[in-house]
Formats: sequence, structure tokens, C-alpha cells
Amino acid sequence: MPFLPYYDHIDPGQGGSSMVIPELPRPVLDRPQVFTCSLCHEDFPSYEHWFQHRFEAHPYRRPLLVLGSREVNTPRFVVTTTLKPKQIQAINAEICRLDGQTISPATLAHRLATAKSGFFKVELVGAEGKLKVEYEISIEIATTEHASLVEQEFARLYTSGGVSVTSISGFIQATAGARTAQRYVDGLAAYLYGLLAKDQRGGTILSQEQGRARFNEAHQALAEIDRPLATVVAGIVSFQLNAFSKNEGLVAVPRLRVAMRWFDSVRKTGLLGAIEECDSTLAPTAHVPLDSSTDEVLTWMGLSPSKISALTRQIEKRMQQDDWLPEDRIKAKVLLASIYESEGAITKAAQVARGFRHDPVFGRLAERLISDKKDSADE
Repeated sequence: MPFLPYYDHIDPGQGGSSMVIPELPRPVLDRPQVFTCSLCHEDFPSYEHWFQHRFEAHPYRRPLLVLGSREVNTPRFVVTTTLKPKQIQAINAEICRLDGQTISPATLAHRLATAKSGFFKVELVGAEGKLKVEYEISIEIATTEHASLVEQEFARLYTSGGVSVTSISGFIQATAGARTAQRYVDGLAAYLYGLLAKDQRGGTILSQEQGRARFNEAHQALAEIDRPLATVVAGIVSFQLNAFSKNEGLVAVPRLRVAMRWFDSVRKTGLLGAIEECDSTLAPTAHVPLDSSTDEVLTWMGLSPSKISALTRQIEKRMQQDDWLPEDRIKAKVLLASIYESEGAITKAAQVARGFRHDPVFGRLAERLISDKKDSADE
């Protein structure tokens, strides 16, 4: 089994007839109607002038809750990392309420920062009471002891030599006592179930599509947990789903970080640069199980240009395999196009590019390769 090592209207009635209502004469105003701004008391000759002034000169500012580096833009939010009071801010809020009690912004920040667990209802009111936002904040901060227990039990999956439905159940049972780290456990278990479903092994009854859903659950649970293992697993899921931009926290896993950065550069520029060498001077301290397709793609990217060029037929086969998910087949196509372009085989590169021309991630690269082929033909 492959593993990834890491370093630390009006009703007319029913009668069928109708009644004509005579038109009433309009009242004659002795003076023009004036529209006054209730905030600065400036007068305007028309509704249109008043409206433009009101919402340009005096816009309503929506209250906003900021937790750490995150602007909370969803009704429900989970806090998994300890925050300091200064990192919790109520923006544009004239009134703050916590569980129905009106408190000051400073008190709100203090109570949320000192809570290690619990469920809180936060209400912010602004714009003279005209705008109100409500949040449900769940604080789930794992203790170091509980988080370490989860990681130790996760490591046993590697030392035991395999992942199966049975071993995942054992992992969940062994971590039942880590009460404060249940979100951590749920995220890792979801990843492992997704892994088995993607490879269709380990006694799973889940389909590959159901496995994709498990990966999404894992990413949602782990992305905000500040632990190296959580960061690595969330990064692997991002790579599987072809979301390459969040690669800053992957220094501990050089193989994954190099691949993420290369694919992200291709996505943004449409250019196929050289793949940087992987710095693997440090010895791994832990391992994360991988699905077979992700492991194979990462292995390809760690090869020298000459060695990866020798694998053209193997990559061609993989990009056509039905048991490979679309995201993995596209990664294989991009790598194959890169090989062809590096060899000067522009026509072959363009032919491969047509296979992902409408892909939202690599469409720019496909258009560039196809255009290069046309330009080459014109010459």
C-alpha cells in the first residue's frame, strides 16, 4: 500500500361581469415635492436624486464577525484553533448579543476566546438597527493530549500494513476517549473511507462517488485544524480534487508540495515549466496512506525528465482508464502534454490538450497548446 511520508393580483369576483371605476382627478400640488435625507437633512427634487444620494453618501454597512484571519460569511462556523481576544472582532456592530444577552464587543471577544468548547449564538446589529446578522459558533478545540492520541492511533494503520473497513472501525473505537478531538477523528475516518472507496478495496461497499463525498467531508473537517497531520491530509484531498492553490502549509511533505505548486503554476499561467526537484533530505517521521492513482501521479512527478518520458505509454493508458476518476485522468493528460511539448511534438501535445479543453482548471493550457499547433501549421 502506498503511503505519503511527511515531516513534522385583484379578484374580479364570480358574477362574470365587471364594473368600471371612474378615474379620479389627480390632486394639484401647490409646490414641488421635496425628498429629504433623514441622515444629513439635505433636500432633493426627485426620488431618483434622493435614492442615489442615500445609498452612495450613507451606505448601510453590514455587521461582520472576524475570527482570526477568517471573515465569517456563513451562518454556522466551527472554531478549532485557540484565538486571542484581539483576534475576535465585531465589525460595524452597534449591538452585540451572545446567547440573547447584550454585551460589549470586548466581552464578546473575551468569552469566545476563553471557551474551549461549546455552542454559541452570536447576533450583531448595525446601521441603526436596520441590518442584523446571526451566527452559530461551535467551538471544538482539541486538547494536546487528545490530538496526540488520535495521531498515534492513526499511525498504527501504517505499522499494521494496511487500511480496511475493519482497521478504520478499530481506529474510531481506540479514539473514543479523545472527546475534544472528535472532529479530528471524524475527518481522518472520512478520509480513510474515501480512500477505500476510490480504490474499491479493503472491504468497502461505498462507490467511488460516495468516496468523493467522504473526501469532501474530510477536507471540511480538517482544513481548519492546526495539526501537521490534518494539514497534510487536507492537502492530499485538495490535490485529488485538482484544487492546487493552498500549498503553503505542505513544507513537511515535499513530494506533495512540489506537485501542488507545479500544477497550480500550470493552472494560472497556461505554461508547462520544469518540475522542481523534491527536497527529501529529511527522514520521514510519519506516514499517510494514499490512493493508488494519487501515489502514481506523485511518483511520476518525482522522476527525472528522461525517466518520465519513458513512461509515455503507461501515462496514456492511465488517462483512459475508467477506474481512474476524471480529476486524476486530467492530471495524467497534463503531464503527457508536458512530455510531448518538451520533446517538440506540438501536434501530439495539442491532441492531448483537446481532451481537457473545457476543463475549468486547465482550459487555459489546452487553448494555448491548440493555438501553438495552429501557428505551427500556418508556418
